[in-house]
Amino acid sequence: MRHTLLAALLVLTLGCATLGQTLRVSGTTLKAIGDQFVSVAEVYKQGCDVDRIIPADQCQRFRVFGLRFKQTYPLTVAAWEVARRANDVPAEKAAREVIEQLADDLSQLAVIGISAFQGGK
Repeated sequence: MRHTLLAALLVLTLGCATLGQTLRVSGTTLKAIGDQFVSVAEVYKQGCDVDRIIPADQCQRFRVFGLRFKQTYPLTVAAWEVARRANDVPAEKAAREVIEQLADDLSQLAVIGISAFQGGK
């Protein structure tokens, strides 16, 4: 189970990582980022609360990020959708930049969480 979750998470991480490129925002992308957050949260729950293999400072870092993500992501997605429908390019770009940053931060945290389960490799 744990290895399956980690493999799926790795695929999502690689799929959502921007790698220095502009993320193409779409309904599918937004759903994938939301799904990735849920998967990464499960890894951190297991690694921080159950197995206790993720360092405490990293667990705290994810908790802070998780709160920010839960507050920011839904509002930013809604703002992106409104801007897209209104053809408000500057507002759409601003929302996309926030989404890209959240996706990038999430991907970095995912890699850290996965590496803890792989012995820090």
